[in-house]
Parts: sequence; structure tokens; C-alpha cells
Amino acid sequence: MQPATAIDEVLPGVFRWEQYSPEHKVDLTSHAVVREGRIFVFDPIPLVAESMGHLAKSGAMAAIVLTNENHERDAIAWRDRFHVPIWAATEALFSWPDVNRFQRIEKDWEGWKLEWLDGGAGGELALRWKQQSLVICGDAIVNLPGRGLELLPEKYCRNQTQLKQSLRALVARPFERLLMAHGRPILEAASQRVGQLL
Repeated sequence: MQPATAIDEVLPGVFRWEQYSPEHKVDLTSHAVVREGRIFVFDPIPLVAESMGHLAKSGAMAAIVLTNENHERDAIAWRDRFHVPIWAATEALFSWPDVNRFQRIEKDWEGWKLEWLDGGAGGELALRWKQQSLVICGDAIVNLPGRGLELLPEKYCRNQTQLKQSLRALVARPFERLLMAHGRPILEAASQRVGQLL
């Protein structure tokens, strides 16, 4: 997979980059959020050095978060370059060790609210930043060009009915903005739109 070249600031301190993956036959999207001078990177794919350097000037790298077990992507390279830990849900299975694990008893981490989206991919998580009315998730919801907002197809779910229940619990506390690991962000009335999809 070729590195993404461009990085966009979709909100103040919120960055995204994406690239088409011939292997997966879909656009892969990554995000970084700068909070109080610390950068949290979500599901990173490769990024050209110039754009990576631009991002790194925004603050100090704090952590890499993988929102499910299918998002190993370029996490090891990012970890080794910036010497920061990788975090994922305890249920997520990876081909390499040394992953810090979110436990279900944890509700708060570094100012993020942790919410498990059971029924999706293994270890599917959503992270909520209440002050910015922002939620970041993995594959549970996708918003691909030309297709629009969709629920993760059943063949990729552990249990789609359970995933719908998890998402109903997520949108029960409204949020404006949603970032996903595949596709365009939703920057207005996000929980309402997901609720309509369900």
C-alpha cells in the first residue's frame, strides 16, 4: 500500500488522512487528535514523511489507538518512529505482543470515554471526547464515497444484531461529530444520523 500524501485538518486539532488499499479494496482512513499539546493517533496507515512531520509539529505524540483487531495497519512503524505505546481493547487479537490493553472496567482514559461496540469486529471500540462532542470508531459505521453512511456488513460482524444494540447505546447520548476508519467524517448531527440508519 502506498503512503497517503495529504493530511487534512477537518476540525481544529483534528486531522485525517486516507488511501485506497488494493488488498482490502476500500479506502482506509486514519485520524489524529491534538489535545492539550498531546497527539493521539487512531488506526494509522502509512503517511509520507512531509505530512507526518507536519502532524508531529502539532504537539507531542502520546499514543496510538487501534479501534479493533483488524487495524494493525502501520501501527508498528508509527510506534517505532515516535516511541509511543499502542492501545487496544483487551479482546482484540494481534499478531504481535506489546499492546497496552483497555479493560472493560475502565470508562475513562486520558480524557476519552471508552465505549465497547460488541458485535462488530473483535475488540471494536468507540472513544468519545465529550467537550468537542466527538466520537471516533472503527468499522461499526462506514461512510464511503458514493455509498453514504452504512452499518458494517453482516459478514464482517461477530453479531450484527448485537452491534446494532451497542450503537443504540452509543447514540443514546447525542454527539455532533463522528470519525470512522473508512470514509468521510460526519461533522453535524452525527448521532441523529446514525440513529436514523439503525
